[in-house]
Amino acid sequence: MRVYEVFCQEAPGGQHIHAGNVLAPDIELACQYARNSFARRGEARRLWVVPRDAIREVADPDLLDPPGDHRYRMGRYFRAAVEKRKRLRAKYAKGPVA
Repeated sequence: MRVYEVFCQEAPGGQHIHAGNVLAPDIELACQYARNSFARRGEARRLWVVPRDAIREVADPDLLDPPGDHRYRMGRYFRAAVEKRKRLRAKYAKGPVA
């Protein structure tokens, strides 16, 4: 018996969310068990059924941490970058300092 992870898409074009897992001897039965457990009342438009051993975890902090400060790309830091640019433009628009 293998463990299969089940991901469910509730709306067309929506994201797949982890719904749970099922224990089955093969993928065909795992799909049926997943349908019976997670989509029997029409809650799902699509299911992904994946053997747990096919999922790879990435937990290496050196790989996951960006190689530099790219916070300016994130929405919450965008306003600060815009304000900083305005201040610099205003400062240097006055002309060179002698």
